[in-house]
Amino acid sequence: MKSPQTWLLGALLSIASLSCSAAAPEAGATPAASEKPQAKPQPSMKREELQEVSATVAAVDQATRLLTLKGDDGSSAAFQVGPEVKNFPQIKVGDKVFVSYYRGIAAELQPKGTPLSKKVDSIDLATTAAPGTKPGAGVGTATTATVVIEKVDTKANTVSFKRPDGVSRTLPVKSPEGQEFIRKLKAGDQVEVLYAEAVAIEVRTK
Repeated sequence: MKSPQTWLLGALLSIASLSCSAAAPEAGATPAASEKPQAKPQPSMKREELQEVSATVAAVDQATRLLTLKGDDGSSAAFQVGPEVKNFPQIKVGDKVFVSYYRGIAAELQPKGTPLSKKVDSIDLATTAAPGTKPGAGVGTATTATVVIEKVDTKANTVSFKRPDGVSRTLPVKSPEGQEFIRKLKAGDQVEVLYAEAVAIEVRTK
């Protein structure tokens, strides 16, 4: 299996292609840029986070596919391993498990007059280890949607918005990138959001 970082990179490329295809003009359409001055770039933000943790396999129950891991800090936890880890029978006590977790968000203010889209695009990403290799798997999701800003509180660093399904939510904005971005927003603005999560697991013999 590819390393978690390599698999996550591939997942991100797939996510990027989804975003680009959504923004690409339809076949046969006349490029507007050739007729009008290029539009001024809209305020946007992007934040990504990649973490890796390691643990040692303390116990394996092949019948129930229950895996007990012991962390480097001495803590232990049991996990139900899904069918995507097809080489589960190869996992042995003492194996080292590496889990990589990616989370990313990108947002861009839409130009005034942009038709409001209520469509939500999402893709699922998955990969498994080849037969005969060490167990491993990767899963991920990426979702794009346009939300309507209802309220921005720059003192509390929160933003309220309405999702395409009509549900309103208020979320805290903790990152410096996000806090700078919401200061450029106001009620009624439309923001296109891309959110992605991916997890990759790889077992390595100690």
